[in-house]
Amino acid sequence: MEMPPKTDSAIRRAIESNLEVGLICADRDGNRIRVDRIDSGLGTKTISYHFLNDELRVQEGVQERAIDQFLAEGWYIAGKGGSL
Repeated sequence: MEMPPKTDSAIRRAIESNLEVGLICADRDGNRIRVDRIDSGLGTKTISYHFLNDELRVQEGVQERAIDQFLAEGWYIAGKGGSL
């Protein structure tokens, strides 16, 4: 009998290497965002995202921040197989 793959359901603070398009992050207040674009050009690295409502639908227009600033705001992600 084959065992299903182990999932990492731990919630942890986002770091730059975690960021990818389509990732959903949450802050301590329960606000959730979906990453739409990551620009890692030669200048300042930026991230573009939308806030989501409770049904995970786009709530507001696009936001853009420097990745360092975004991470300093304290966003969290769930491990594979977990949810926020």
